[in-house]
Amino acid sequence: MTRECARHRGNQVARPCRRFHTLLMHLGRACLVLPMVVLLMPSRAHAQIFDLSNAEFGGGYSHVSGDSGLNGLNVSGGLWFGRRVSLGVDYDSVWNNSVLGIFSLTSTGQTTISTHQQNFLVGPRIFFPAKKLTRFHLDPFAEVEIGATYESQKVSAVSVGSTSASDSSYSWLIGGGADYGFTEHWTGRLKADFFRTHIADVGQTRFRLGLGVAYTFKKKGGKY
Repeated sequence: MTRECARHRGNQVARPCRRFHTLLMHLGRACLVLPMVVLLMPSRAHAQIFDLSNAEFGGGYSHVSGDSGLNGLNVSGGLWFGRRVSLGVDYDSVWNNSVLGIFSLTSTGQTTISTHQQNFLVGPRIFFPAKKLTRFHLDPFAEVEIGATYESQKVSAVSVGSTSASDSSYSWLIGGGADYGFTEHWTGRLKADFFRTHIADVGQTRFRLGLGVAYTFKKKGGKY
């Protein structure tokens, strides 16, 4: 193996390692919010931190604008500190496959772009007094989350083959939504967020929409 080939092979191995290290660094920064949120909680709420009966698990559909629109799944968790404050954790896996038909009749041929984005986010969620809309009781909330985003993209053309790239960055969002309780444990949730990523050292402003359900182990009392 020549020196140039060895150097090229070494770069191919090193790049994923550097990206993984960068992603871990962003996740580590995001986790710094956890002790800060706990310190801001009332002393009575500290005793509830390790009470799993206050835990919440859920999931559903997620849409992120940009890159021709990304659609996929959301998996979420949370820990309640009383009836109006919770700490939420979100993981999104969204993707898009686009075809650039404008090149189909040229020598370039059909070109496709495949994008996959993963978001790891954590932050507080504050609920406001319930609102009644006709016969539906809604619990509106505001949320702020920070974390990390990993995005990979592959461009394929019939005549020139394919090329791919990926990058990770810190990300954050601010927004809100509303919960609708089906039962004392099951809740439907709709939320819309202003979402900011920084892929390839360039800021991207996105819109994030989520629709799903959540299950809380402890009953939410007379809210429903």
